[in-house]
Formats: sequence, structure tokens, C-alpha cells
Amino acid sequence: MPFVSSINLGLMAGDLSITLSPQSHTSSLRSLSLVICVMSDALLTNVAYRLPFLIELDLEDRPNREPLAHHDLTNVGLQWLVCCSHLTSLSLVRSIHNHQVTFKRINDMGMLKLSEGCKGLEFVRLGGFSEVSDAGFASVLHSCQNLKKFEVRNALLLSDLAFLDLVGAPRALVEVRLLSCGRITGETVKQLASCRSLEMVDLGGCKSITDSSLNSILCLHRLTALVLRWVDISDSGLSVLGQANAPITRLSLRGCKRITDEGMSLLLLGRRTISQTLSALDLGYMPGISDKSIGTIIAAGKVITELCIGLCFNVTDYSMEVLATKSMFQDGSEGLMFTSALFGLSVDSLRWLKKGPWFHGLHWLGVGGIHGALV
Repeated sequence: MPFVSSINLGLMAGDLSITLSPQSHTSSLRSLSLVICVMSDALLTNVAYRLPFLIELDLEDRPNREPLAHHDLTNVGLQWLVCCSHLTSLSLVRSIHNHQVTFKRINDMGMLKLSEGCKGLEFVRLGGFSEVSDAGFASVLHSCQNLKKFEVRNALLLSDLAFLDLVGAPRALVEVRLLSCGRITGETVKQLASCRSLEMVDLGGCKSITDSSLNSILCLHRLTALVLRWVDISDSGLSVLGQANAPITRLSLRGCKRITDEGMSLLLLGRRTISQTLSALDLGYMPGISDKSIGTIIAAGKVITELCIGLCFNVTDYSMEVLATKSMFQDGSEGLMFTSALFGLSVDSLRWLKKGPWFHGLHWLGVGGIHGALV
């Protein structure tokens, strides 16, 4: 068998047994990525024992029912990962797309043991750990001093307390993603503002994030990507965000239903840094956005090349015409339009896709809700 450094496998029907001996070529694996039905202690025990030189481990499971106790991942299995002394990247995710199943047999003790034994971690992604509280997540932040990227998904017990006293957190931290963590509020954002090296913040689905939270964003001068999907901000919040001096290139406001056309004007119009740097903007599922916002984006978004306005029902044919005729932006660069599911359009608007040189920079277009159309 030739030397193997990486294995990536899709969804597997059952648990996985690594039967090759530690002396085999596979024992030299540096990277392992698996998507399986159920993650268990047996799996992690095999991984830790058979693959001692592992650097990157990415495991995701998708159980269709609550796993039995002896077929689930527990604190015992999690602690086996301390045997992987070279581990720098760890992703453990229990997907809840179709079923509300989480890691119910892992608590703070398991997370504390993991963070103490794997202090060399630089990237951590944890999804579906419903029984781990602030103490467990905070232990990862404070024990892994080389941590650069930290992501937590669907953590029912994670709150602002986990992020208190981030002065002692890793100085190299550049990316924080807290997805669908309902107890996270603006207090966490205030604490994150002390991490001046942050370049990416994702608070998607944290519905307790409000306008006042965005004042702290102004302190992050290296921020290039900000995701605020489905949070509770309004036009006032965008007015604050417009004052940021950070070189934000990617911004997602998807699902922020309180934002209107006025908010887009407050964000982009005037001598705003963000209007000079923003290249990707996601405004999907925003009923308050209309043709007026598209006009603002065209006028002020100097370098925007990716635009998502899916399911914005008040965006009409007029916007399609404006986007088509303005396919060359004010600075002369080619416009790469990215639009999705434009339900407010008519069949007649599709003519702009047929007539050159309109949309000559178009790479992708999704159109929904237009019946009887043949493009």
C-alpha cells in the first residue's frame, strides 16, 4: 500500500472499525474526515489508537433516532483523543437537519479532559453538544493557547458567561463562529471586541443579538467577514455598522426582518469604509428590502461582486434592469452578480438574460417562482 496522508469518506451506513495495525501505512495518516450515521466511543477509540500521528480529525454523524447508550459517544470516547498528541484541528458535529438529536452523554467533564489533553489545537468545531455548559466551552478557549478558529453550533447551554475574561484567551484567535446559540447576547460581542486579531465573526441564528451589540464591532479593526443571519437587528444597527473602519469584505444580513431600505442607506451611503471594501452581500429573506435598496447598492457598493437577494418579495423587474445595465461598476471592474430565488420578478424580466452585453460578468443565477418561463 502506498503512503496515505489523508482519507475523506462520505456517509457510511454504520460504525467504522479501523482494522489495520498501527504498523501499517494507514497509521501515518495525517488527516481523516468521515460522515457516518452514528459517532460512538468505539470509533474514537479506534481512531486514537490506530492513528497516533493524526493532525486533522473531522467527524460528523447524522443519526435518525436517539442512539443507544452503548452505541453513542460519551465522555470516555472523547477522552481517547488525548492520545492524538499531534492533533491541531478537531471537528465533532452531530447534525440536526432532520432530527433533533444531540450529544446527550457528553458534559463539562468530558470537555475539560479534552481541552487539557489537546492543548495544541488550533481549530475547533463543536456541534450538537447540548449538555456542555459555559465551563466546558470556556476550558477550550483558555487551555488551547494556539487556538485560531473556534466554532460552536446548536449549544443549548452556551451563554455569555463562557466568554468572560477573554483577556486570557488565545491571542492568535482570528475566527469565532457561534451558530444558533440562543443564549448568546450582546455581552459576548463586547467580550469578543477585546480580541483585536479577529477577522471573522459569525453569530448566525443567535436571536438575542440586537442593535446595541454592534457598537462593540467598531473595535475590531481587522474584521473582514461578519455574519448576522437571523438576528434581531434593525436599521439603527446598520447605522452603527456603517461607522466601522474595519475592511469588511463579506456581510450577511439574511433573515433580518426588521431591516428596511433606510438601513441599507445608513450602511452604505456617505464616506463609509464599508462601501469601499464590501464585495459580497447577502440580503436573502428580508421583506423590508425593495428596489430602493438595490439602487443604493449599485450607487454606493463600489466593489460588490456577489449579491444575494433571494426571497426578497419587494424586489421587482426594475432591479433586474438596473443590475443588468450596471454590470460594469463605477470603478470599471467587472460585476459578478450572484442572485437567488427572485420571487418578485415576472417572466418579462428574463429578457435581460438574453440580451448582451447585459450581465456579461454573470456566473450564477437562481430564479424561483416564475411560472411558464423558458430561458
